[in-house]
Amino acid sequence: MIRRALALIRDPAAEWRVVAAEGATTPRIAFGYVVPMSLLPALAWTAGTAMFPADIGGAAVTADAAAAVRAGIGTFAGSVLTVFAFSLAIAAVATLYGVRRDYAGAFRVAAYGATPVWLAGLLLVKPLLILVLPVAVMHACYLCHEGLQIVLGVRPGDAAEYVAISAFLTIAMSVLAGGILGFLQIM
Repeated sequence: MIRRALALIRDPAAEWRVVAAEGATTPRIAFGYVVPMSLLPALAWTAGTAMFPADIGGAAVTADAAAAVRAGIGTFAGSVLTVFAFSLAIAAVATLYGVRRDYAGAFRVAAYGATPVWLAGLLLVKPLLILVLPVAVMHACYLCHEGLQIVLGVRPGDAAEYVAISAFLTIAMSVLAGGILGFLQIM
C-alpha cells in the first residue's frame, strides 16, 4: 500500500501501467487500499479536532472527544463513499468518450487517483492545514487524467474533460446525498 502510494506520486505513468496490468478486484482494492488510506485523514482529523478545537470553531470551542470521533467517522465514510461515487461517475460517462464501460477499471482509477488527497489528509492533524487540500485535489485530478488514459484507454485529448465531468457528477451526487441526509436529520 505505501509502496503503491509513493510510486503513484513519484512516477504515475509507470505505476498506472502496473495497475492496468495487475487486474486487482474491486473488493481487494477497496479493503486493501481505499479503507486503510481513508483512515489516514480520518485519524488525523479526529486527533486534530480534539487537540486544536480553536482551529475549527474559534477560541470558545472546547475539546469534545465524542465530537472529534464523530468528525473522524464522517471523514472516513465521506472518503470511502466519494471513491465509490467517483468510480460510478467515471463508468457512467465512458461511452461518451468512446471507451468501454469498465466498472473495475473505473474503480481502480478513482481509488488510486485519490492517493494525494489521502496523503495530504495527514496534515489534518492541524485542522487549519485543510487549506493545503486543494493542491492535493489538483494532483489527484492529474493522477486520474493519467489513469484514465492508461487503465481505460481514454484518448489524451479527452482525459481532462473526462476527469472534469466525472468530478462534477461526483460533487452533484455528494450534494444530493448531503441534502437528503440533512433533510432526514442524519447529519
